[in-house]
Amino acid sequence: MLSLRGIAWMNLRGHPARTAALIVFTALMTLVVFGGALVVQGVRQSLETVRARLGADILVVPDDAGSEFDAQTALIQAEPGYFYMGADVLGRVAATPGVERASAQLFLASTRESCCSARLQIIAFDPATDFTVQPWIEDALGEGAIGEGDIVIGSNVTAGEGGTIRLFGNDLRVVGQFAPTGSTLDDAVYMNFDTFGAVVKSSVDKGLNKYGRAASGDVISSVSVEVGPGHDVDAVAADIESRVDGVTAVTSKTMVSGIADGLAAISRTVAVLIAIVWATGLTMTVLVFTLTIRERRGEFAALMAVGAGRGVIARIVVGEAMTADLIGGAAGIAVSGVLLGSFRTLVGQVLGVGFVLPPAGAVAALAAASLACAGAAAGLSSWVAVRNINRMDPSLVLREGE
Repeated sequence: MLSLRGIAWMNLRGHPARTAALIVFTALMTLVVFGGALVVQGVRQSLETVRARLGADILVVPDDAGSEFDAQTALIQAEPGYFYMGADVLGRVAATPGVERASAQLFLASTRESCCSARLQIIAFDPATDFTVQPWIEDALGEGAIGEGDIVIGSNVTAGEGGTIRLFGNDLRVVGQFAPTGSTLDDAVYMNFDTFGAVVKSSVDKGLNKYGRAASGDVISSVSVEVGPGHDVDAVAADIESRVDGVTAVTSKTMVSGIADGLAAISRTVAVLIAIVWATGLTMTVLVFTLTIRERRGEFAALMAVGAGRGVIARIVVGEAMTADLIGGAAGIAVSGVLLGSFRTLVGQVLGVGFVLPPAGAVAALAAASLACAGAAAGLSSWVAVRNINRMDPSLVLREGE
């Protein structure tokens, strides 16, 4: 026996042009709703991950870092670079009131020549004092510090054959890989000072590093600072700059402000776009259903004449709307998800902010909410259509067809 759902499906198949229009409009609505929400959530996820990965309240760098380090763009646009200052800066920063912990890091940029696997940002840390990199390494490896010749790579870095990466002629073992952050941290290679010493010596020997002092052990690139409880981060940063000549103290809040500002702008733009597209799609869906009901008045009048109640007719119409809109909604979600998943790096570059796909649970929740929006559009359009049917006099409609 043919069910109401079967009747609705036959009606959709019997009018392919009308059904295709409904599916396309709904797919576009859902694509924008799901894609926009996913982008906003992805930028927010990147912001939170970067905040956690930085691990420090303040980053101290030399004044003459210049274009190599711009706090507003360092995490999203900066090219790999390196800059140095005297190693004595670490002790002077650590002695500043309010500084609870301080640890030095060293930077180096690899090249795209035959000596290196790719152009990467090399970041070295001191295992004895580090409190920013090692916690994440332990999460990635499930064990303690990495040894000499070992490296941990960002999510965008690809290891070569044998699980190694060549840097200035040194084949380094990849022992772990960090989860993505949507920032330049994903293009970095992390190692301890011992491994860095061998790498930087090779770069100097090959004439690919103009800072030969980097191999001497009396320079550092930056100092990560953790501020003690009860101290204002901005005040401590200002105090560091006044006490230590030739340095700039950048707070983590400043470093992620570019992503945070981008998130706010993207959220506003996406909200407006979703509202416009959803309203347009809803209007077109209602219009298509309204025109359809006018064309099918004779069909509905005949059903009523053979005993079908108005409730049965309403369920057929609602079934058609829900079926078409849910198919379109699923298609929109699938297309949007595939595009954002495949081009997530490009999306972040175009937006000028960090972007990383949220966890599977969050994506599923956004997909369910987007399908609910498609269902709401189907419900509203079918409600308008049913109202028109209820106002119809089947006897008059049948006489018109005689």
